[in-house]
Parts: sequence; structure tokens; C-alpha cells
Amino acid sequence: MAGNDACNNSCDPKTAKLWRDATLRTRKLRSNLRQLTLSCVDKSKLSLPADMGDVEVLNLGNNSLEEVPDGLQSLCAGNVHVLILRRNKFLNIPSAVYHLGRLTELDMSHNRLSYLTEAVSLLGHLKKLCLSHNQLHTLPGQLGMLLDLEELDVSFNQITHLPDTMQGLPSLRTLDLDHNELYSFPQQLFHLAALEELDFSGNKMLGSSCSGSLPDGIRSMQSLKILWLSSTGLSMLPNSLCALVNLESLMLDNNNLHTLPEGFGALQKLKILNISSNAFQDFPFPLLQLVDLEELYMSHNRLVVLPEVISCLTKLVILWLDNNQIRYLPDSIVELGFLEELVLQGNQIAMLPDFFGKLSKVNIWKIKDNPLIQPPYEVCMKGIPYIAAYQKELAHSQPAVKPRLKLVISGLKDAGKTLLRLCLTDEQHTSTMVQGYKGIEITNWTADAERGLTFIVYDLAGNQSYDIIKPFFLSPGALYILVVNLKSYVSKYFYTHVGYFLHLITAKVPHAVVCIVGTHTDLCNEQELEEKCLDIHHQIAMQVKRDLETLQNLIKTVDEALIQDFDLRASNPHTAFYGVSDKNLRRKKDHLQYLMNNRLQILSPVLCVSCLDCSNIKRLREKLLSVAEHREIFPNLHRVLPKSWQMLEELHFKPQELWLTWWDSARLGLQAGLTEDRMHSALSYLHESGKLLYFEDNHTLKEYVFHNLTKLIDILNVFFQRDATVLFAKLTGDTTIDGLKVTQLHHYVEGFLLHGLLPTHIIRSLLKPHIKTHEDLQLILELLEKMGLCYCINKPKTKLLNGTTVWYKFPCYVKNEVPHEEAWINSTNISGSCLAVEQLQIEYSFPFIFPPGLFARFSVQINSHVVHRSDGKFQIFAYRGKVPLVVSYQPARGALQPDILSIASHASLPNIWTAWQAITPLVDELNALLQEWPALYYTVHVICSKCLKRGSPNPHPFPGHRWNKHSFHCCINIVGCEHLGEK
Repeated sequence: MAGNDACNNSCDPKTAKLWRDATLRTRKLRSNLRQLTLSCVDKSKLSLPADMGDVEVLNLGNNSLEEVPDGLQSLCAGNVHVLILRRNKFLNIPSAVYHLGRLTELDMSHNRLSYLTEAVSLLGHLKKLCLSHNQLHTLPGQLGMLLDLEELDVSFNQITHLPDTMQGLPSLRTLDLDHNELYSFPQQLFHLAALEELDFSGNKMLGSSCSGSLPDGIRSMQSLKILWLSSTGLSMLPNSLCALVNLESLMLDNNNLHTLPEGFGALQKLKILNISSNAFQDFPFPLLQLVDLEELYMSHNRLVVLPEVISCLTKLVILWLDNNQIRYLPDSIVELGFLEELVLQGNQIAMLPDFFGKLSKVNIWKIKDNPLIQPPYEVCMKGIPYIAAYQKELAHSQPAVKPRLKLVISGLKDAGKTLLRLCLTDEQHTSTMVQGYKGIEITNWTADAERGLTFIVYDLAGNQSYDIIKPFFLSPGALYILVVNLKSYVSKYFYTHVGYFLHLITAKVPHAVVCIVGTHTDLCNEQELEEKCLDIHHQIAMQVKRDLETLQNLIKTVDEALIQDFDLRASNPHTAFYGVSDKNLRRKKDHLQYLMNNRLQILSPVLCVSCLDCSNIKRLREKLLSVAEHREIFPNLHRVLPKSWQMLEELHFKPQELWLTWWDSARLGLQAGLTEDRMHSALSYLHESGKLLYFEDNHTLKEYVFHNLTKLIDILNVFFQRDATVLFAKLTGDTTIDGLKVTQLHHYVEGFLLHGLLPTHIIRSLLKPHIKTHEDLQLILELLEKMGLCYCINKPKTKLLNGTTVWYKFPCYVKNEVPHEEAWINSTNISGSCLAVEQLQIEYSFPFIFPPGLFARFSVQINSHVVHRSDGKFQIFAYRGKVPLVVSYQPARGALQPDILSIASHASLPNIWTAWQAITPLVDELNALLQEWPALYYTVHVICSKCLKRGSPNPHPFPGHRWNKHSFHCCINIVGCEHLGEK
């Protein structure tokens, strides 16, 4: 879901573009016509105005009409050429319409038509007839009498056959038969000499005459330029298809094709080819003869090899190869200089060809879910310019393999993480009762000096106080150890000890490698150890099974919705995925499939150790080294870096300062052989791989490099240990202070632990060992804001006046249940608004896991968008301009209940769009934070305004996936929304 790698529907290649010519023609025809659009008001009967002599386009659509207004028949002598009756409730074409003999365009789509009468022949001047999304089973033979007809759309009906008379439509250029019940390709179409565009998608050709192919007679359709045959059950293509030499666009996706006919190269005018979601194992060489091809879609096949000669497709602009089994790209792919979209996600690609920067025009680039080692994933995800810089640097300096790896140790408090780290890294510890009281700790460990294997070991505190910052240290390319205290482990609390951490790592780092280590084995007998280890193993399997079943059921629900007609979904608020387009449903299915395919790699069985006598520690070391060197399980060790980048990383570990200026860092770069222009890409990689912090997108922070992560973590630990005694001790130090000062300091500590408030001079005192200058302090505060940990509540716009105190708020410390200042909420309660206002509420639901610290970080990110805010532990009241806002978090109330985060506002009905615009920036900020969790499953809904207004205990949710103006109108305008269990 994040950035360039956001999951898109790989089988929907710009549908709108294929039909743009027809659309533009229609607009051009109507642009100079005088139009009249009529709408019902408050369900009153629609009536026509008296004077309609100049009206040429009459639009009566979207009115739920069952009969046409009186007087329509009298327009037969007028100038009406276009009649739009779409999205009404007509059971048949009204007889009055047949008297409008001058009509050139009639739109009856999205109604309830079950038949078409013979009277259609009276509309002899029709050029365009749209009958899509109805309930037609047949078409009358008189349709063949419409000799001027150029465009006919009967898609999304239940038509089983076409009348023979259709072959007599000499002017028909566009025919849409999409999603009907035509089980064989209609031979009547062979005689339509003018036909240029045909959509036959969604008709399953199961008849004996088809046998999963097309009839030879299709060769007669020489005028065809656009042909859609998606989801038709094709398993092979006849050579006769290759006779359609005027084809420009051919859609063959969602079939069972595994080869293309030998003569396919005859389609020399073809510019767009979609063969996604088929059964191709070998690249179809015949298409390489299509030298004018501009767009090629081959997603979701079984391709392993891409041929070197793909470079002959010199005009390619779009190439989609995602979700295959491709292991490498040919060197020649960089010669495709016109490429603008290159989609490669979900393959087995480890290395990119040299000179990849030649693909400089690529602006849509997707590469996730590949075992990338050269360049590393951290480089690839940044885009083509960064790949080019990496490859250029690799050419300048020697390659360096086996860089420093990251090892993350996590688990509950008192699980034994710190003692395990000390034993694992051979650090000296004087007591068996070592306590991990320092919070998060970072250590360098040379695991194998001969092989040059080194780890940066992150010991994540088990104390919940640190939950907000722990996710920062969960990153791709790390090995994870989950520590479980086997003495205190109880089967009943499996999720607390194990299951939660597995969900957490899965959501942040999909496909991560996790080793589960059981500690305190010296306190357990052999039978107890065996039973507990087996229980953990069994419950992990059960949790994985439940999660997969949940995802499979969700995919099944999406598939069932996709089978439905969109209009059926859009007509009933109680249907699943009400109003969600097919395109967005496919996006959702792709993401669910991604979640299923990227589960954790959990190394089994549980490895039991005792730190008392260091038993099994050697075995654990060997296990970690074995995994680290296993190319299939953990490819990161084999990633290739420029030697200069590795040297830069090592040079940045030496200075003891808290931070370096960019120029200080650049001087180190010169020692590594890096010139100034090559520094940004190197620092960007080191940032993405978690070796240092470099925020190139921040105006202030981009001038600095935070290289000393140990000191930075020490600073973070100061703010998140929640120990009043320790905080007070840091403020007082070894000096003697008077009673008044002691009272003041106690007041500050109490205010911090209760309300998250600290003034800058107290922050500086707390960080005294690390902060030496005012510049140090300002940079750290800027960094903490960037990380979403605190915000300034009274940031001065100009130079501070003498005596002015600047305060910072750390939202994760706020303890009061509700905000103090709630005047506006009391006047019009947000959960039971007065009748004069409408409430707008966006709800995010998290059924598996709620990212720790998300609400607190979101609280920080929205600060620049709101004023007059007041914070509670789980609720924020604020204004955006004059519009009131409420942000609320509701923790899960039970094991099967989701966590819910909502953003709400209210306004009078005429101003409700203003409220919608007010919450939009907040939604954008939340979506940006959620992109940090690529495998997190959550849903978004717009809550029914009518239900909220009447105080319903179970207000109806409208799907908010890709929420937009449409979902806004749905939640505001649907009246009388009734639900199960409500009267």
C-alpha cells in the first residue's frame, strides 16, 4: 500500500483510455447542442416546462422515474435529438419515446428493462442506443431496421442470443456485449463490415462449437480496431484472429491461454495487448514482431524468463510483468527508452541489469516482493534515479558483500531479552539477575570474525511505555528473535506472550524471519519444557490457520461482490461493498492476496536456552548464522553494496557527537571516496536500512545527519521510561537545591506523566548529558516532531520574548480520559447531535492488530492542521477553521472485537461539504502513517449520517475504500436506512 509500490489492479490497463475516442466523439456531438436537465425535488412529480422548442438534449436521468412526464410525446415535432433516461426504474421503454422519431441518441441504461418491443423500429434515425445494466434476455429482430445505428451498448444484461437481423446494421461501429450470457461467439457479427470496436468480455464461450476458442469466421471482421475478449474462457486462439490486421487494442486477460498463434505478428497495428491472468509459462515470442506495441500487460502468469530480444519492442511505454516467477531481467531491457511504467512486483528478481538508469522516463515503478540484493531493496524502493546512482557508485568502487546485519530481540518484560543478548554477544555480566532497565539498547556484535559477519543488535524493551517507539526499529532485512519466558508462560495467555508479537512483526515487516527462543529453562523440568514448547508450536499453527481462513473468507466476499453487477451493489446500501467499483474491489483482493502470500517465516521448533549456564547459546548462534547465510530464507546477507557506501557507514560509527552537519558527513564521504554529488544516494540507503537518520524531505533536518543511534536511543529512553524517580533524579543531579525548586521540579514531572507537558528548559535539563547547545536542543525537538512523538503547543512565529516559555506535548502520556475543553461538544453532542446538524464520521477498523503508538503519533501529525485543540487519552477535540473536529480511539472490547479509530465532524446540512473538506487533511495524515505498515489489514467506512442523527446503536457503515465525493453523498443523502435488529 505504500508509495510507488501501492498495490494496483494488474488486470485493468486504463480502460477509459481505450474508449476515449468514442467518448470524445460523443462530447463533440453534444458540445454545441442546447441541453436541459430536470431533477425531481422532494419526490415530487417531474414536469416538463412549457417552452422547449430550442432544447436538443433532454436529460431526465437519476430520478427513479417509473413513467415519463406528461407532454413528452408532444415533443415529436420539436428539436430533441438526445434523450437520457438512465438510472430510473422503467420496466420497458415508455411508448411516448417511440413517437420521438427524430432521436439520434437514446440512453436507457441502468433501468429494469426486461424486453424491447418491436416499436423500436420507429426510432429509425438513432445513431446511438444504450441499454446496458438492465434485465434483457433477447433483442427484437426489428433492431436490424435501425440502419443509421453506429453505437449499441447492451452490456450487463442476460442476453443469450442475438437476432439474425443484426447482421444488417451497415453503420454499426461500436458494439458492447460485455457480461451477458452468450455462450458462443455470435456469427451475426461477421457481417458487420463497419464494426471497429467490440467488447465481448464476460461471456463464457462454453458451447461445443467454441471449445474454448474463437470461430474461424472471425477473420471477416477486418474493420475491428478494438477487441475485448477478457474473461471469456479462452484456452487457445485461432490463426484466423491474426487476419484482423487493423487491430490496435486487444484485451485477452483472465483466460486460460498459454500460447499465441504463430501468425500473431501479422497484427502490425497493435498498440495495446493485455494477456494478464492467463497460463503463460514461456514468453510468447510471436508478440515480439509487434514493433509498434506501446502497452504490454502480462501480470499474473507463470513466466520464469524474459527473453533478451524484448528490446525489439522499442516503442513500449507500459510494461507490466508483476506476479510471475521471473528470476532475472535481460540486460537489453534498459534499451526500452520510452518506458514510463514498469511493474515487476511479486517475482523472484535478485539483481537488476547494469545501466538501469537509462530507463529515466519511468515514473510508475513497482518492485516490492522480490529478493533483491543488487541493488538492495532499500535502494530500489526509492526509484530509478537512486538505482542509477547506486550502479554508478558500484562502477566507481569495488563491490562489498556481507554488510552489517540487523538483529532485533523482542518479547514481554522479564522475558530475559537483555541477559540473552549479553550471553549471545559474549558481553560480561556479573549477575544472573540482569535487568533490562535502560529501555531500548543497541549493541554491535561480531558473530564470525573470519567470515566478516557482524550484527547490530537491538534489544527492544518489554515495558509497554516504549510501545510508541518500538515500531521504528522493525524494518525489512532484519532477523527477529522473539523471547518467551517458559517458566511464566501459560497456554491461556499465548497471545500476550507470542501471538501479539507475531501479528506486530507481520504487519510491519511482511515475510520477516522470526526465531522463537524460550528462556528460563533452568527453572522448568523436562516435561514442562516439552509441553510448553509443543503448546507454543501448536498455537502458532492455529493462529496462522485462523488468519489465513479470515483472509480467504474476505477474498471470497470480494469475489462474490465482483460477480455481482455494479448497479446491484450501488442500488442497495445493505450489499457488501456498496458503491465500490470493480477496480477498487480488485485492488482490495490483490492486497488480501499479498497478505496471504507474505506470512512470517517462523523457524521451528522453539529453541530453549538457559542464560544461567549458557546452555544452547552456541546452538542459537549457529542457528542465526545458518539462517543469515541461507540465500532462500534470508537474501539480505548477500546484497551487494558499493565499497564506498560500506566505508561511509563505518566512518559514521566513529564520531561521538550526537549529530553531524551535512558538510561534516560529506567530509567523511570524501574519505570513503564519495564526492558531494554522490552523498545523497549513499545517505538515503543508510537511512532506509536503519543505520542512521537522514531526512532529505525536511527543510531543517536535511542539513544534518543523525549518525549516533546509540545516543539517540538513550534520548528516546529518557522520554519513555515513565519513572518519576528516575526523571526527578535526572533533573536534580548531584546538586543540592532548595525546597521551592524541588516542588517546582516535582510539579513538572507530575505534569509530564499525567498530561505529557514539558517546557523546553526542563527538556534540556533531562537531556543534560546529551544536549550541550541550544542548537542541539532545537534539532532534537525537531527530530521528535518529525517522528511523531511530540509537538509544540505554543511555537513562536518570531523571536521569543524574554520570559516566554515554549511547551511541548507528548500525547502518549495524556491520562485524562476525555479532553478538558469541550464547550462545543456539549452544545451539540457528537454522539447525539441536535437535529439542526448532520454528523460526518470516518471510521478505521483494525480487526487483527492496532499499530502501537498510532493514535499518539496521529495526534502529533494533525497539529499543523487544527486549532483550539484539547486532548484526552483516547480523544481529541479541535477546530479546523470554524469547523469542529473529534478524533477518537476505541480499544478492542474483546478478543473478537476490532480497535476503532474515527475522525468526525458536524455541520448544518447546507455546510456539510465544508465539514468533509475539513477532515480530509486528517484522513491524508492517517493514511500516510498507515503506509508504514505494509501488511496491516484494516477497513475504512463512512458512517451513515442518518443513523447517527437518530442515535442508532448500530449505525450503518458505507465502504470508504478510496473514499471520495460519492461516498460522502451516500452517507448524507440515504434516508431511512434500516438495519437488522432495528425498527
